[in-house]
Amino acid sequence: MKVGKLVAALAGAVTLIGAPSANAAVSAAVTGDNGVPVQLVENGVLPITNMDVRAYVHVDQATNAASYKWQVLDGASAGATALSPCWNTSSAIARDDDRLVTYRGNGTYTLVLTLYSAGNCGGTATPVRYQWTTSSTVALSAPGGPQLIRDANTSLTKTQLLGFSGPPGAISYEFKYAKDATVAADGSLAALNVQDAFLDRATGQVQIIGAREPGTYTAVGRAKIGDFATPWSAPVTLQLQQPFDILTGSFTDRRGPSYKLRTTMRDGVLRGSRVTVSLAKGKNGKRFRTIGKPKVNSKGQFSVRFTVRKLGWYRVRYSFKGNGNVARGTSYAQVRFRRVIF
Repeated sequence: MKVGKLVAALAGAVTLIGAPSANAAVSAAVTGDNGVPVQLVENGVLPITNMDVRAYVHVDQATNAASYKWQVLDGASAGATALSPCWNTSSAIARDDDRLVTYRGNGTYTLVLTLYSAGNCGGTATPVRYQWTTSSTVALSAPGGPQLIRDANTSLTKTQLLGFSGPPGAISYEFKYAKDATVAADGSLAALNVQDAFLDRATGQVQIIGAREPGTYTAVGRAKIGDFATPWSAPVTLQLQQPFDILTGSFTDRRGPSYKLRTTMRDGVLRGSRVTVSLAKGKNGKRFRTIGKPKVNSKGQFSVRFTVRKLGWYRVRYSFKGNGNVARGTSYAQVRFRRVIF
């Protein structure tokens, strides 16, 4: 379909910006956000977010323009398309032309259509200008609240997921994340270890795969076409925590009634923090009494000494109130105290 007919068909569905063109037989259009050409209006500015844009022009012979040529300029007045050949309107085929516009970043693009009173771009030249602004952006969203690096009692690192939305027409995306990062003036991340995240196009979510340490992570993203990209997105932060889980527990002595329980955490990030250890009578006991609040040492271990005078099954409860690195949690173990004869 010729663009002149296509624009005419869309005229009833498109909101025009600015005053109508003084020459209705001359028209221009640009690919809108829904992938359909949208008519441009002389002295008006059309806002779009589409990055993959094609521009269209139509010049009727009835305009008294014997020939024309045109070009799209970016915000720096550099050519976002090549200058078209000189088209003589006496040829029906030459009355319509379209070209792919190179994305040069966000900003104002200007389509300059120059009409000539004589053939082969001779005689009086009359320029007609059409404009649109491209404002393409990427948005990320973080899940509410802290997230676990791994599930309790496992060593398998979880994939962290961020919500994502991007502009139409983007060819590729770039996502970066880092722990304890600051945001540079251009919106990128400044950190010692900036890593790549990836878009899962099946789910529409951004995946962070390599985060293995607790702490605060920052992520940004942008859309790209060729050598040009949108601005970096607004940064989002993600708080990652280790679960509170116990690796091993053992008694350093077997003869009561005084016992010493030594416990090792699955990782050492709790060092310097205190864990509350409680004891209840029975395999499924619920009436706990606190037997100590030991501090975790640099090896991720802690010990507590307590007295048990009634033998049998007991239930041990480990509790931690949580901090920025380790989630609030509770862990249980069953122990049996028996008389030992030496």
